[in-house]
Amino acid sequence: MTKKGMALLVAITLATGLFGQGKAEESTAVYPSRKVDFIIPYSAGGGTDSLMRVLATAMETKLGQSFIISNKAGGLGQVGLTELASAKPDGYTIGALSNLDHILVLLTGENVSYSYDSFAYLGAINTTANVLYANDANTKFTSVADLIAYAKANPGKLTVSISGKTHIAEVSLLEKAAGIHVTTVMQNSGNDSLKAILGGHVDLAVMDKKFVAQVKGMGVTPLATFSADRISPIEDLPTLTELGYNVATETYRVIIAPKGTPAEVCAKLTETIKEVSSTAEFQQKMKDMGEVYRYLDATQVKARLDGEYKQMQGLLKEVPDAFNR
Repeated sequence: MTKKGMALLVAITLATGLFGQGKAEESTAVYPSRKVDFIIPYSAGGGTDSLMRVLATAMETKLGQSFIISNKAGGLGQVGLTELASAKPDGYTIGALSNLDHILVLLTGENVSYSYDSFAYLGAINTTANVLYANDANTKFTSVADLIAYAKANPGKLTVSISGKTHIAEVSLLEKAAGIHVTTVMQNSGNDSLKAILGGHVDLAVMDKKFVAQVKGMGVTPLATFSADRISPIEDLPTLTELGYNVATETYRVIIAPKGTPAEVCAKLTETIKEVSSTAEFQQKMKDMGEVYRYLDATQVKARLDGEYKQMQGLLKEVPDAFNR
């Protein structure tokens, strides 16, 4: 090849590279330029699904593209997150998860094909907490102190209705902190736990704070919440921490993307989540759903998840049979 031909080839190659680079930069700059698939790894109608649908609608309005919810339920989120982890990391497939369900599946699940680092954690917008309830006819408990005293005198006799690995962790943490042993009874859902305790089939139940209003006047007493601090709208209910037991867990939904999603796309999604969720209209919708607004950006939510991951690792080390109930 002549020098002139070689120079022409180099010029074409450079021009092609620069054009491709400019095209990639342009596509990121105008993100999103088409619809975004939003995977919810839980059934339609649940807490995560309902909240994320409100968020998706607000993000559509802000960004001018459709956010299409797709429910991929199964395995405490494992089915949907498996699909999300293998999706193209271009920002056009994102998802959501529940913090402790996610961590406990990773630590105790079988055949999990993704890892803790398979995702970019973009932010969170809510917090909620579970509550410890007592059946009045079965127990006559009016306080956690009553429960602990009875449980110490009668190891394993108290039955506790639960409906997931998060509840197992919470019960195990309380057992460890208080030096007691109870018997858990696994249910398929919070509604099934509600039926069990209302019917007197169990002595206690661990259920979401939303059930506090539902059990009023029905022979069930909320004793305490598992949250670190008192939480709306049940501020009159003490936390286990303030009662002297080192048990503090909360549940929140985290918006995520596959690992490798461009940093500028992740940043845009995080900023959009903050903007749309900080409006009075959005927060009123959350309040109407019984949700408590709490925004965490990407750095904050990752730090919180890291801490909870270590907490659950510690629990499994100290109580290796905790999840063999």
